[in-house]
Amino acid sequence: MTDAIRQGVLYARQPIYNRRLELAGFELLFRPIDSSAPTLSELDGDRATSQVLLNAFTATDIGEVCEGQPAFVNFTAETLSHHIPFDPATIVIEVLETVTPSDSTLAALQTLHQRGYTIALDDYVLTDSNHPFLPWADIVKLEYPAYDAGTLRATVAQLHRYNPKLRVLAEKIESHQEFQHCRDAGCDLFQGYFLARPEAVHGSIMPINRLSALSVLAELNRPRLGIHEMSRLIRNDPFLSLRLLRLAQSALYQRSQPITSLEGAVMSLGLNRIRGLASLLVLSQLDDKPHALQRLAILRGHFCQRLTEHLPGLAEMGFTTGLFSCLDSLFDQPLDDIIAQVPLHEEIRAALLTREGPLGLVLETALLFEQDRWAAIDWPRLDTLNLDAIAVAEAYDSAIALMHNAT
Repeated sequence: MTDAIRQGVLYARQPIYNRRLELAGFELLFRPIDSSAPTLSELDGDRATSQVLLNAFTATDIGEVCEGQPAFVNFTAETLSHHIPFDPATIVIEVLETVTPSDSTLAALQTLHQRGYTIALDDYVLTDSNHPFLPWADIVKLEYPAYDAGTLRATVAQLHRYNPKLRVLAEKIESHQEFQHCRDAGCDLFQGYFLARPEAVHGSIMPINRLSALSVLAELNRPRLGIHEMSRLIRNDPFLSLRLLRLAQSALYQRSQPITSLEGAVMSLGLNRIRGLASLLVLSQLDDKPHALQRLAILRGHFCQRLTEHLPGLAEMGFTTGLFSCLDSLFDQPLDDIIAQVPLHEEIRAALLTREGPLGLVLETALLFEQDRWAAIDWPRLDTLNLDAIAVAEAYDSAIALMHNAT
């Protein structure tokens, strides 16, 4: 059972202005839904980003909330690597100052840049350690209190010499004098309490049945899933249906004709974007569980799917088997009690509870592989499924890539 729909704070917005004090965008800020919800210090940054994105882009009309301007959203190193199912024209990816250069973050920024996303660097300090981010940056945010007038002017000039098209955003401006100093120093964009304080955005908080949502997510990740079957699955989950329709009908996707059906929304958004959004919806509801555990469930689902994709009759069951093997940890209940509430194929049920059959062997292999217990894997039995060490390792690498694209 779920609670009734209620009203609450979804997130906050703070406007950003240009040199002529014209609106240039809004930064969207995490806010706990109610007083009993976790604070930002208690909630990891990955989940905070997911919650802001989910609430902003599917629970509200983002075009209306941001008045036609782009939404600045904070991203951690982890969330940079995820598939972002939103139109580049509507969002600015704000790279948090805690993100350090690495091969993976640099590759993620390059990919996002090539896909047309605007990238901003938050609380930037020009040092050798984070200079590699600049080639992909369109906006650099500087905290005004950290600079005196001379240093600010020199830093802005240095950034503009590096890239004349780079825009410098001065934040934490608290007086007209500070705004004038930043403007005179050559800053292009401005944000702070002097201009406007963050404003709470209220909306409907729609509950979700976690187990039902996980079941839908498992079904959506079946291979060879068609548009009509996907539409049928989504239609059975009112929460997911409403969010997808809102997303498809919003200003995020420019189109000549309005969306008039769920099938139209599915066709408009596409398979990968819907899978990504479904993952975001489900994981955002597991806010009392470690992010690593949530990601492990998705990863194991893809791993088992890859291991079964060539097995007749089992390819459709691999993702569900892997995903549902984490249900006891996600729900703090015995696994047999949980799956008793879900209509599962008998082969999946046997694999989960007793590790019987080919699916049970695949799941046991995935668990042992995750624990680096190669010697304990039953390689002779796997050979009967035409799986060897190379195939298992390749399936795991592929699962990691799929997880990043879906979450």
